[in-house]
Amino acid sequence: MKFFMEKNKKNSDRVTIKIPKKLVNNDLIQKFVQINKTTKINGFRKGKTPIKIIQEKYGNEVYYDVFNKLMQKFFYEFIKKEKIKIIGFPKYFMHENEDEKEYFKYSVDYEVYPEFKIKDVKLITAEKIIVNVTDEDIRKNVDKQKYKEDKWNKVNRAVKINDLVTINYCIYENNKKIEKFDTEEVKFIVSQNNFIPELNNKIINHFINDVIFLKINFYKFHPEEELRSKDITFKIKILNIEEKEENIEIQQNIKKIKENELTELNYKTIKKNIIDQIKNLTQNHLQNQIIKKLTIENPINIPSILLKEEINFLYNKYTKEYKEKKDNILEKKYHTDLESKAKKRLQIKLIIEKIINNNKMLVNEKRVELLIKKISLNYKKPLEIINIYKNNARLKQTIKDIELEMQVMEFLIKNIKIIKKQWTLDEIMNYNWRHNEETFI
Repeated sequence: MKFFMEKNKKNSDRVTIKIPKKLVNNDLIQKFVQINKTTKINGFRKGKTPIKIIQEKYGNEVYYDVFNKLMQKFFYEFIKKEKIKIIGFPKYFMHENEDEKEYFKYSVDYEVYPEFKIKDVKLITAEKIIVNVTDEDIRKNVDKQKYKEDKWNKVNRAVKINDLVTINYCIYENNKKIEKFDTEEVKFIVSQNNFIPELNNKIINHFINDVIFLKINFYKFHPEEELRSKDITFKIKILNIEEKEENIEIQQNIKKIKENELTELNYKTIKKNIIDQIKNLTQNHLQNQIIKKLTIENPINIPSILLKEEINFLYNKYTKEYKEKKDNILEKKYHTDLESKAKKRLQIKLIIEKIINNNKMLVNEKRVELLIKKISLNYKKPLEIINIYKNNARLKQTIKDIELEMQVMEFLIKNIKIIKKQWTLDEIMNYNWRHNEETFI
């Protein structure tokens, strides 16, 4: 077998392979002889039909079958020899072979996993938030929550950030109303919601009973098929504007609290919950920084096949969520660029796989069992959940993957440069994590 490799910048490679004609002809003859032994043709006894007649009758089918098997055989020998890891299914192309006397020539297009090196992780710097929580901090925090009651008051002024707004809307395409999407009494806090930013920006400085128009181009992967890639105009009417009255002390509530002071057990439970919450927030903050910097320092040219699969996965996931939760068409996540999100997810996945392979990390089965046990504690019948995970290979593999990712993160945290930064309990509790943190994990 002879081969010639070609490469391009898109990770789509091509190899041209030459198979000796002698080998092809031998396989063809063997196939024709085999057919002759098992097939009866009018005018001839079984096994006595001339090969030429068998060739005329079954030639095209036999040629296709033999060439197909040989092309696959030699291609997979080639990738095994060259230690190439391919993605998806290769595409085979026969050449004319008119001028070749000794060889049959064909080409195969295939895609490979991208080759890249992880830059030294010791060069990464990340901020770790430290919160020293005292008993006094906990008591103050508990007292604040006890004496607080969210109260919204109607106002006769223009909409501002953090106002609670109620709207009705209907939508149009080319001045034609699409009745099925008429929606009434949608309530949201301006700039503290999951809607597209255009809605938040448009509604500011408008008054009750104002009618405003918002035109947006719906994303090509939006769950509502009817609206995809279309210019849609929203006709929005503001029904109500309310502002929040902060830190309202309700005498009746204070009286109740004084009559029923926190028990020591309740206090310990609250303290534990706050500390656990802080631990999760600070850990996620650190991990997000590390992943973000890893992706910046290690750009990867993502193969198109992988990208297409990931986009389809995200699209199916979002469509399912949209239908099950009956989400609003204005939800921001359904207007997100799935291609960009898919690239980022794949880049993170490939980097994690590379770190696992480079450091020869293996699954820690004891930690897998502990993770399954921890998950089971969230259910009424923990033993049943443990057995489900143990007897379901797919679910257990998911936990194994999580355990390996935990090892990767522990390795990174151990090796990067960490700068500690002190925060107060108030700072961490009042920080808008949802809007200020870009999630990568």
